[in-house]
Amino acid sequence: MPLDPPLSDADHVRGPDDALVTLVHYGDFECPFSKDVHDLVRDICQHHPDGVRVAFRHFPLRPHPNALFAAMAAEEAARQGEFWAFHDRLYEHQLALRPAQLAEHAEAVGLDGEAVRRAVESGEDQKKILGQKRRGVRAGVRSTLGLWIDGAWVEEDALEEAVIERVIRPLQAAERG
Repeated sequence: MPLDPPLSDADHVRGPDDALVTLVHYGDFECPFSKDVHDLVRDICQHHPDGVRVAFRHFPLRPHPNALFAAMAAEEAARQGEFWAFHDRLYEHQLALRPAQLAEHAEAVGLDGEAVRRAVESGEDQKKILGQKRRGVRAGVRSTLGLWIDGAWVEEDALEEAVIERVIRPLQAAERG
């Protein structure tokens, strides 16, 4: 199944537009499986910074009571120009995502914590975030243990092999020239 909707300016994207590989992660900041995917993607990007473009889309799961709050805080971080620093911080401190803690995380990466607190309290980004999740479900996302790799969804048991075959090997081949 193809990535739907395709990447746009509405997505949080890092990496070069002409990267060899594009990864899209539908993630939940409180989910341990999502953190595993985050860590995998982070490692790939560290080893191949010019070869990978990564997009993040929200997929807060109901069993994680703080995931939606964290996603709303991340949207405020994006408005302040630091989505990715905040994104990484949330995954690093996954067990400390209660609403009262999110402003502290924001301040730790140089953001306006009070603005983050207000954004979470207002819930202004909730509709956007849940819409992103609904579009993911319609496109076939069923869990946060998966990635879109160059427009094709891969999850759970097939993920490790797909990352090796469709991400790591092509990046290594390109680097060898």
